[in-house]
Amino acid sequence: MFADIGLKDIELLTNYQKLTPASQRELQEYLRYLLCKQYKRDVMAAVFHNKLLINLLHSLLHLIELEELDLQQITRRVMQIKELYYALFEKVHNKYAELIEDLDSNETVKEFGRNGFANLEQALRSQSSSRIKMEIIEFYQGFDTLSRHRGMCKIVAV
Repeated sequence: MFADIGLKDIELLTNYQKLTPASQRELQEYLRYLLCKQYKRDVMAAVFHNKLLINLLHSLLHLIELEELDLQQITRRVMQIKELYYALFEKVHNKYAELIEDLDSNETVKEFGRNGFANLEQALRSQSSSRIKMEIIEFYQGFDTLSRHRGMCKIVAV
């Protein structure tokens, strides 16, 4: 661990020691704030900019363009997307949960996944071709909108 400490780290620790206890608490709160903002940005990037996830979504769109829907193949693809989606989310969440006590999970990502996959699973259970197509297109459009959402990526100091 000590081999990883550079001059910048030593300078930061030296300056931190010079601060009053109140200033140290303020700095710790500010660092937590910055880490939370970075966490949200990293979760959005990990999930909504993942090439494999995007390719799976595109292949799902191609599956619904066929005249005869293969429900088993569509169901498998939806489950693959769901597993990858939550695996990517959990990977980033766990990384930051180790650093930040009482980390709030990114509700945008969780709610989109929870609602989107619930709607897809209900549509698949209904076996209605039109409903399945509609839910897949709706899920894709929501995913695409969130992948282009740049407001979540900005870090603004207060």
